[in-house]
Amino acid sequence: MFVAPMPIGPFLIEETGHLTLRMPEPAPGFAFSWRGTGFTVKLTEGTLLLRAQAGRVPSTAEGKSRREDALVLLRAVPAILPAGLRLRLLPDHRIQIETEDSLSWPTTASGMLTPIVAMMMRLAPVLDLFEEAGLHIR
Repeated sequence: MFVAPMPIGPFLIEETGHLTLRMPEPAPGFAFSWRGTGFTVKLTEGTLLLRAQAGRVPSTAEGKSRREDALVLLRAVPAILPAGLRLRLLPDHRIQIETEDSLSWPTTASGMLTPIVAMMMRLAPVLDLFEEAGLHIR
């Protein structure tokens, strides 16, 4: 018996459990929070883009020394970031860490979640470092 694909949000779930995109543009995505860190995920056929808002550099109004210490730490972080993670300092002083992973398409829900969880595990020590330095956003 054939079961028609079931629409859920931007996806169609096939009878096999594989996900396909209903509309490729705009790229579908979702957001979630883990350990007080906001994550966003964008999907295209073949790519999964993950971004984490990992912290914030204090303004000079919060203390010049604290800001300078944060900037010294940020200069050192790229050398300790796990492979594939990129650090960006945004104009509003937020610290963003992102990565892209290839995604076989069509995929399953577990095929989509596996690289997300892997990024979270690679990012955990960096989040600990930012929290210890007072840069973590809560």
